[in-house]
Amino acid sequence: MIEKTKNMVIDYGPNHAYEVLNDHGKADIILICEHASNYIPPEYNNLGLSHDFLTQHIAWDIGMEQLTRQLSARLNAPAIIATFSRLLIDPNREEDHATLIPSVSDQIIIPGNQNITMQERERRRNIYYHPFHDRIEELVRDKLNIHHAPLVCGMHSFTPIMNGFSRPWQVGMLWNKDPRLAKALQQRLSARGYHVGDNEPYSGRDLFFTMNRHGHNHGIPHVTIEIRQDDVSEPKAIEKWTDILAEDLMTIAQDQSIRTVKKY
Repeated sequence: MIEKTKNMVIDYGPNHAYEVLNDHGKADIILICEHASNYIPPEYNNLGLSHDFLTQHIAWDIGMEQLTRQLSARLNAPAIIATFSRLLIDPNREEDHATLIPSVSDQIIIPGNQNITMQERERRRNIYYHPFHDRIEELVRDKLNIHHAPLVCGMHSFTPIMNGFSRPWQVGMLWNKDPRLAKALQQRLSARGYHVGDNEPYSGRDLFFTMNRHGHNHGIPHVTIEIRQDDVSEPKAIEKWTDILAEDLMTIAQDQSIRTVKKY
């Protein structure tokens, strides 16, 4: 279903597996937010969890839906957000990854994901996982078909404390084999005075499926941007990061030495 709003076109995916914002946006930047939503369809009965758990980081990346929407509008850039919780199926995992459908998340048992059948796994892949990634592929190819190598940015947030460790980074840049975009953003954000993690708080060599598939496989610059959740939990903070990332990404997108197709 296609819906026109005042400022953009929204493309709702099959069974609402995703929303695409500004699918014909002019910026050579594509924003991807895999963990935008904590929504679980009613038939799954919240996967056996209380509502309180669905407001926590195990269900979604807090603040990232709003930031992605605002940044897409500011940049006039295509963006896609998943409209289902990562607890149902995690689109940033390989199909055979052990946590594609997590049975436990941050030491919290997910009752509805215990001992599920192969048929149910396949159902979730077909309804949510594959349509989401197929649509991303269309967005990337649309840019490449007009000989534009877009910057592909995964939009994520991370918890300030994990396993008792207080994470000092305000923002992190994740990358695997292609450091171009990560290093460019890291340099600009560090110059602004931010404590930027280089492959922190996670490594792009581990949990990087979406960027590997839609960035690395095409040879185009890509990065996962991780912002600490306590810095995107309020509207003013989200507006601040919209200003910062819009300016930095627009500047980087003008650098043709970065925006090239390069196989690693």
